[in-house]
Amino acid sequence: MKRRYWGGWTGCGLVAALGACGDSGAGDTGLTSEPLTTTATTAIGTTTGEPGTSTGDPTTGAPTEGTGSAGATTGEDTGTTSAGDTSTGEPTTGPGPACGDGTVDAGEDCDDGADNADDASCTSACKMAACGDGQVQAGVEGCDDGNQVDDDACSDACALASCGDGEVQAGEACDDGNQSLTDECLSTCVLASCGDGALQAGVELCDDGNPDEADACLNSCVPAKCGDAVVQAGVEACDDANADEADACLGTCVLAKCGDAVVQAGVEECDDANAEETDACLASCKSAKCGDAVVQGGVEECDDGNIDNTDGCTTTCTAPKSCLAVQVAFPGATDGVYLVDPDGAEGTPGFQVFCDMTTAGGGWTLLERSPFGGLTIGKALYNDVPVNVDDPKATRHRLAKPMMTALRDVSTDMRLDCRGQDYLLTAATNLFNGQGGPNTCFNWTKVLYKEAQLKGNKVMNKTICTWHVGTSEGCAGAWHIDEAAQNQYGCGLMNYPWKGVAVVSPSADTFATDAATFDGLSPVHDCHKNSASRWILVR
Repeated sequence: MKRRYWGGWTGCGLVAALGACGDSGAGDTGLTSEPLTTTATTAIGTTTGEPGTSTGDPTTGAPTEGTGSAGATTGEDTGTTSAGDTSTGEPTTGPGPACGDGTVDAGEDCDDGADNADDASCTSACKMAACGDGQVQAGVEGCDDGNQVDDDACSDACALASCGDGEVQAGEACDDGNQSLTDECLSTCVLASCGDGALQAGVELCDDGNPDEADACLNSCVPAKCGDAVVQAGVEACDDANADEADACLGTCVLAKCGDAVVQAGVEECDDANAEETDACLASCKSAKCGDAVVQGGVEECDDGNIDNTDGCTTTCTAPKSCLAVQVAFPGATDGVYLVDPDGAEGTPGFQVFCDMTTAGGGWTLLERSPFGGLTIGKALYNDVPVNVDDPKATRHRLAKPMMTALRDVSTDMRLDCRGQDYLLTAATNLFNGQGGPNTCFNWTKVLYKEAQLKGNKVMNKTICTWHVGTSEGCAGAWHIDEAAQNQYGCGLMNYPWKGVAVVSPSADTFATDAATFDGLSPVHDCHKNSASRWILVR
């Protein structure tokens, strides 16, 4: 490339002849701007070295052939300079290499001429655009802040800072350069935390991103479960986080209630989880007990829920079979009418009887009451002659034979007295002695008396022949003893069981609860007094 100067063109024809042309042919980078002074000798003559006088006309720029001189000359080197310098006479070189001239000169990386620009690949300074030069190359760089700080708004790669670029910028808590929502840094460049809605692997078991403690995931990012002290809505009824099965919330997170087979302390006495009312635990989770009006099977005979001991169920929840059973269950029982059931609940219905709770320790059940005189019942006990059965307090009262039989079977002793000091005491099994005998006055049996007392004289464990009336009236009294007859009629016992006690005659009924012949010798036998009332009792 040639350099153009403002004075015209400078060739090398003349200089070449002298060997002094400064253009090496390798471009114009070797040229200087200093004037060139020639001393060459022309073909006409020798120059004097002194400047000639110029005509003031510019040269045509074309050399004259054969003259060896530039421009129109007179044949002599007058030393005229280029028209550009009239003051010194020295030639000028013109403008030097410049950025933007389209040529890559020394010190330039590039030169695209008019295309040079700060956002082009070749900058206005003829430098190749590069990340970090402070110039943003269009279409290549997103930014260029010219520094090596990688965590500011423009990265070292000249990219605008953004979440996911792997660099933590202002406003970011983290940036791991990935889109994973399960590691420590979310894709939003926020540090993973419980409640962010993203499940951090190996750290959280759940994360629903809400503050609701009643759903399936707790605020601690742990799945809700029974025992975590938080009630999961729609799943748990309660959650007290303890293993105490006796409080209001079971270990299964279900509210304690009667029937769940767990005894709630302070609320339930028992809980057998069944509706059976006859076992030890009622359906109300109360322990079965006497007085709760529920009969506990195998434990209670009855339970009427009251404290009336006369109604057939005592306060000890027993259904008395006799007056003695009433007394055992209710030691404070007094004389009166009580309901008894000798054969139990499975047999015939119970019935009312009069209980003598005073005589000889009490506990006696009355079978018959008959006043002295013409209204005396006067028949053997084995006859079925009931009188005022439903009114045990009546003056004349006698139970039906089936009732007597039932009471006999649950009793041990039988007592015959006329409500005084005289009495006979024998086994209850002797109640119907004479039964099956002839319809006469001579039905007799040998009776072992545990105790027998007459007019103050008492014998114990004594066997005495005793007569029982038949089915008809007119015989000697029912259950009577005739001393003179002890060895008669085949009885073969010693006469006078009460030796030393005088009687009116050997034929007098020395002991007769319903006498036909009276012993009137004082003291009069209690059963022979006008005020007497014959009582037959069993216990």
